[in-house]
Amino acid sequence: MRKITSYILMAIPLGLAVSCSLRETVMDGYGYLSVNLGADTSSELVVKAGDEPAEDPAFSLTVTSRKTGEVTVVSDHRTLQAEPLKLATGSYTIKAASGTLQDAAWDAPVYEGSCDIQIKPDQTNVANITCTLANTMVTVGFAEDTDLYFPEYSVSIANDNLNALIFSKSATHDNLDKTAYFAATGTLRWNLQMTNTDGVQWSARGTISGVEARQHYHLVFQLEEAQEATGGLYVKVIVDDEMQESTYPLVLDFDNNGLPQTAADFELTNEISVPMGNTTPMHLYFNAAKGIKSLVLSHADAGLTAVGLPTATELVDAASVDALTAAGISTAAVPFGSTDASLEFNGLLNKLEIGTYSFTTTLIDAKDHADQKVLNISIISPVDAEALTAVCWARFAILTAKWFVATRPEGLNFQYRKASDTEWTDFAGDITFDDSARRFSAELYSLDPATEYVFRAVSAKDKETKEIHFTTESAPTVHNMSFDAWYQDGNAWMPNESSAYKVWDSANPGTAGLGVVPTTPEESDVVRGKAARLESSTALGQFAAGNIYLGQFNAVSGLGAKLNWGVPFTGRPIALRGYYKYAPKAIDKVKDPYKDLKGTMDNCSIRIWLTDWSSQYLVNTSTKTFLPDDDPSIIASGSLYSSNSDNGYVEFVIPIEYRDNTKIPTYIEIACAASRYGDYFTGGLGSVLKIDEFELVYDPAELTETQRALVNYR
Repeated sequence: MRKITSYILMAIPLGLAVSCSLRETVMDGYGYLSVNLGADTSSELVVKAGDEPAEDPAFSLTVTSRKTGEVTVVSDHRTLQAEPLKLATGSYTIKAASGTLQDAAWDAPVYEGSCDIQIKPDQTNVANITCTLANTMVTVGFAEDTDLYFPEYSVSIANDNLNALIFSKSATHDNLDKTAYFAATGTLRWNLQMTNTDGVQWSARGTISGVEARQHYHLVFQLEEAQEATGGLYVKVIVDDEMQESTYPLVLDFDNNGLPQTAADFELTNEISVPMGNTTPMHLYFNAAKGIKSLVLSHADAGLTAVGLPTATELVDAASVDALTAAGISTAAVPFGSTDASLEFNGLLNKLEIGTYSFTTTLIDAKDHADQKVLNISIISPVDAEALTAVCWARFAILTAKWFVATRPEGLNFQYRKASDTEWTDFAGDITFDDSARRFSAELYSLDPATEYVFRAVSAKDKETKEIHFTTESAPTVHNMSFDAWYQDGNAWMPNESSAYKVWDSANPGTAGLGVVPTTPEESDVVRGKAARLESSTALGQFAAGNIYLGQFNAVSGLGAKLNWGVPFTGRPIALRGYYKYAPKAIDKVKDPYKDLKGTMDNCSIRIWLTDWSSQYLVNTSTKTFLPDDDPSIIASGSLYSSNSDNGYVEFVIPIEYRDNTKIPTYIEIACAASRYGDYFTGGLGSVLKIDEFELVYDPAELTETQRALVNYR
């Protein structure tokens, strides 16, 4: 291993505003991060030494804070020598890479490594990173006598992602000395093509399993003479990959008439797609003019084993083919020397689930000519596309489907209907396609709540496909969100129909006895009906913000009050919409921790929370017991703050941002205040907030794309 270089990254503390209950201890001062980068250029199963990286190569560094997740990228670590990187003290993960990993590329080794480091102040912290080969290296070689018989030959090598690189030798091209690098997918597949001096083409293929990064495979191909046969020279091609030896019989026969051939009544391609339930017979036909010596059906496929297909069956002079028959293959034993044979295997395919399977036929004639065919068969749906899932909310659903063929079919779309209807509706919105996964999805808006729907995936060719039923969630609302209903309890105005059904409350029950009623109905300056008027005032010299909230006033507590926050609620709205009008005053009443706000303009607040409380949440303004923003019970929340002086009502939409879009709430809380910091007895005396016509939004069609993204329902 060769150490590349070492540079210093300077780390200094950054200011953080965090909750006292969650604050980590950060010491004052600064520290230094020393990064020692090294490249371990060795590889497992080395047959031929690999090239070392260029002298002092550039490594990109990705530095991730383990606390905040903040990522800093350094494109060339060598730049740190002149300009150190500033970091906060704390824990980090550092990843180094010498390049970008590709599926397949010539002469493109990538070295990667990582480590964790704790940056401490006033000392040097050393991070030692050893970078090792992140891809698989492949080279090839051919014996010298290959050119005597084969003027042209090539080897195509690919990983599971089917990105191939071709080593070849011909009169005009020779790249056998190159080095190939592949993303490690567990498998390498090689395909040898050779053309002899008579222009006859030969081929062989093989698979290497257990392929990992930091491995070097050197594939050596050579010709091995066997006993001479009439009409030509019998030759074997051997591949040595250091882990397995595979022998493939090839014959240099100067009498090339009547070579064995395998044909089919379907197209023999690298991947054969067959719809599930296919009823068309699928035949393989074998012909050997010089007589069949061997005909073997073999596989190493767990799926085929599961349906009873033997791993290898010799058909020539077979005593029985019952095992093949039971597995769904129709054939017969082949007498030695026969010139023709066949088998039909659609019965086997009808036993298989959707997926990809592989088996091989090897036909050898009496002169040891061979013809081998590998059949890679994909069982696909009988239709182009199929519905998968529906993720349901109250007034919309996210639909997902898949297609089966390699190329995306034309006209992919969704159709939907209510379960009680018979007519289908074509989806007319945007569809998102994932070609690599063969998936597509769409967001279906403006559905009815608590309603059963059906959807299906369609293409230009197929309409009658799998149908999936789903039921939308309910879309509950909250009583008196128009603020039209009020009654009086003594001097205190109450924003509800009556004392028999109390949903909204305010500070009025605690201040009305002192002749102060901050929250009152507004009847003249409204959007419709009545509105709520919230005015910040004082009671016995104590500042009291005009406010309204879901829940109940509990009791006076010291100079403040106890409030029971929240009402039961099980819906999942995505926004709060309504109207407000604000007339702020300069802040003239202040207490810690907001004394520095004196003289600035007051702010109003409109906030909403969805939570998983098991009961109401107790707020105590006297002891500063409030719902913290990072409380784990909060499923979603949204807020609006304003210091503007409004001439008329302003319509607002507050997206409700979901922290967990899989949970169903148990409580909802909406709280509004004429003074944002009224809970801390800070605000402007006489600030007035009017609110009217609140409603919960459930349909994304009523939001902008920016607002939808904030909701995080995807």
